[in-house]
Amino acid sequence: MAHYCVNCGSELVHREIEGRSLEACPNDDFVLWRDPKVATAVVVESDGGIVLGRRAIEPAYGMWCLPGGFVNDDESPVEAAVRECLEEICAPVVVTGLIGVFHISKQDAASLIGLGYHAHLVDGHSPAPGSEMLEVAVFQLDALPPLAFSSHRQIVGEFIQSRVPPGAEEPLRAAAGAPRALPPSPARGRSPRPHRR
Repeated sequence: MAHYCVNCGSELVHREIEGRSLEACPNDDFVLWRDPKVATAVVVESDGGIVLGRRAIEPAYGMWCLPGGFVNDDESPVEAAVRECLEEICAPVVVTGLIGVFHISKQDAASLIGLGYHAHLVDGHSPAPGSEMLEVAVFQLDALPPLAFSSHRQIVGEFIQSRVPPGAEEPLRAAAGAPRALPPSPARGRSPRPHRR
């Protein structure tokens, strides 16, 4: 598929830039950088287990996954995580921690930076399937179904390793003008490795 310069409309050509072949304008300095997209996946605790949804869309139609999705330009990653839970499991959540940051390689598209969050349902709310889910269910950690994406498997694995006693978490705030650092995951002696979604 051809790409064109946003400045002059010329068709981009491949040029060697910073040691890699990139599409660039032959007439000016425009370069089509292949920047990664940012996505979230949320481990939502409920009734001693975690909430999973069975996908009603491709890829991985009919398989189980964590709620989550892409971060929009006008929202923070935490806000995106909360929104995706509302859309996919029809329930408000409180995000309480960052499980990890993961690089997810793609062969025919830009790679992803995946943010795995920990959350719990807002009191009095139960999950239900949104338009992108065939069904939702709460699974105990020792009885999980196969998950659609290797990144989700890694996030759940990291979550299981980093469990903290109930009540020890502090909700993350995403208020405009009041940024705060996310608490680091407890050290586990290794860093997350890149995985495909």
